[in-house]
Amino acid sequence: MSRESEPRLDPPIRPVRDGVVGVVLLAHGGKERSHQAPHPRGGPVTRMRMIARAVAPRLAGHGVAVHTMCFRYQGWNGDERAPVPDVRWAAARLAELYGDVPIVLGGHSLGGRAVVNAADAPQVVGVLGLAPWLPEAEPTAQLAGRRLLLAHGTRDRVTSPRSSYEYAARARAEGHDVARIVLPGSGHTLLSRARDWNRLVLAFSHTCLFDQPGSVRAPATRPPRYADLIVEAFQAAAPEGLQRVLTPAGRVRA
Repeated sequence: MSRESEPRLDPPIRPVRDGVVGVVLLAHGGKERSHQAPHPRGGPVTRMRMIARAVAPRLAGHGVAVHTMCFRYQGWNGDERAPVPDVRWAAARLAELYGDVPIVLGGHSLGGRAVVNAADAPQVVGVLGLAPWLPEAEPTAQLAGRRLLLAHGTRDRVTSPRSSYEYAARARAEGHDVARIVLPGSGHTLLSRARDWNRLVLAFSHTCLFDQPGSVRAPATRPPRYADLIVEAFQAAAPEGLQRVLTPAGRVRA
């Protein structure tokens, strides 16, 4: 049993100089069952830090603080749903640090499942699941009033692209604001086509924080690449908006 008694919120990847207007929190992957603490330099934790370092420079320049976190345990652990209260704890801590600013949650694999389940945490406006683990009958009520984007590679053999599609379709049918993007040729680690994964995180964070009704004022710069793809996916009717294909050449097809 791990001695880790609390999750950990890492410092911002890049300092924000003129006041924080929004926050992005990225959560790592894990295992189905384990009460061992995540290794601070292990693959799942390191992968999220790599993405955070890629997107933080531009977001910090617009007043957005980018944070990563570590769960107490590596595992979901059945009905314990261990990472979900960890994400809620981190979101509450960010609210204490920065006040009443919008928060975007992003997570990979088990972390994707955790942020989807914690979508109703206060101040959360958007949730991004990267190759998320979404078993059958996963709840959807917590998505009310939030925007959810799921993204999955076609070569993922760890979590199921079909399951993420089925979850997105069910949530969309229930009236939630959901879209999904497919990356052909990419697998579970997000290392194949890493630049595209980074761009999706940046673009989704930007659209949630700056391009929605009631959001903070958008910076006077060109939106990030793929922001238009994300907007179109949310506007498109199902099933087209749930299976937007982002090709390795950076082109989009329905």
